[in-house]
Amino acid sequence: MQAPDPIVPAADVPDVPVIVLLASALLGPAAWEPVERELRSRGYDVGIAPPSDEADPVTPTDAALSYATAVPADRRVILVPHSNAGNFVATLIDIRVVACVVFVDAVIPVESGIQPLAPPTLLDRVEPLVDDDGLLPVWTDWFDEEDIARLFPDPATRFHIEAQQPQLPLKFLRGALRIDPGWDTTPAGYLAFGSTYADDVARARSRGWPVIELDGRHLHMLVDPVGVTDAILELVSRTAPEP
Repeated sequence: MQAPDPIVPAADVPDVPVIVLLASALLGPAAWEPVERELRSRGYDVGIAPPSDEADPVTPTDAALSYATAVPADRRVILVPHSNAGNFVATLIDIRVVACVVFVDAVIPVESGIQPLAPPTLLDRVEPLVDDDGLLPVWTDWFDEEDIARLFPDPATRFHIEAQQPQLPLKFLRGALRIDPGWDTTPAGYLAFGSTYADDVARARSRGWPVIELDGRHLHMLVDPVGVTDAILELVSRTAPEP
């Protein structure tokens, strides 16, 4: 069943929030394209940040600037970060007018202080993969082939996603962001695909945020864009203030 429309399509009311799908800095924007198309088909004003032609970030500051440049400054926005993009939500809340946030299988930043871009377990995994120039392989080469293959609905989709993946330096993952207090007063919800981000789901519940859990893997938006769109809109309807 399709979720009720939580916001009026932008064609009817120009001042309603823009939905901005925040792509993981590790993966690239193509993973959000099926959901973007689904939202557009329902009449929503939506975009993906950063765009596919953005240069690969070298530092967390580079990535933050790429997100900020692609998020409208003259409209209220609904941020929908996936995965590593969750790290940048607090920074965007500080500089944009954010109506609400729907984290999608994503990192929730700390309340304040230092937010590392990667946990120690991930750094331990990828450090042996670094080449002589300090660059990591693309994200899908960090993990076992069997595990990665199960994330994609078909080979063509996988090829399209992999073509947009950035190649990042290890120092990007070793970097961190400084988080100012107060960002988490912005209304938020959480959409989880399986148990990958179980700790973040628990944090969301502890804050009283609405949570929806779908039976899927980390790139479930590629497998079921309609169901993921429904869940995002349902969480927006339960978190966003009236336009």
